[in-house]
Amino acid sequence: MNLGIRTVAADRPADPVLASWQEQVRSAVAKGTALVIEGGRSKSFYGRPSAGEPLATAAYRGIVDYEPTELVITARGGTPLAEIDAALAERGQMLAFEPPRFAGSPTIGGVVAAGLSGPRAI
Repeated sequence: MNLGIRTVAADRPADPVLASWQEQVRSAVAKGTALVIEGGRSKSFYGRPSAGEPLATAAYRGIVDYEPTELVITARGGTPLAEIDAALAERGQMLAFEPPRFAGSPTIGGVVAAGLSGPRAI
């Protein structure tokens, strides 16, 4: 019986961006090189300085699903925060935790990774 479930081999991601990242990680491991994960670089001033080869997440972007009546949005890590804000604003919604906006183009992945929030988070 076919349930309409599609499987992808673990060593071959369906998405070309993910395949590129996978190759970059494998190469870094083989060379013993550190990777610095970066999206919009809006929080590069925050925390300890990082050194290594950049693994850019900005290409992995886009809102995958948005259910305004359920207050649920699913987006890829490289999606600019401005894009998410715009989609939510069209329906009179906003991110409740009020992530801070620093210089540059913050991404939702960076917001989650940094764990920063504004006064509305309380």
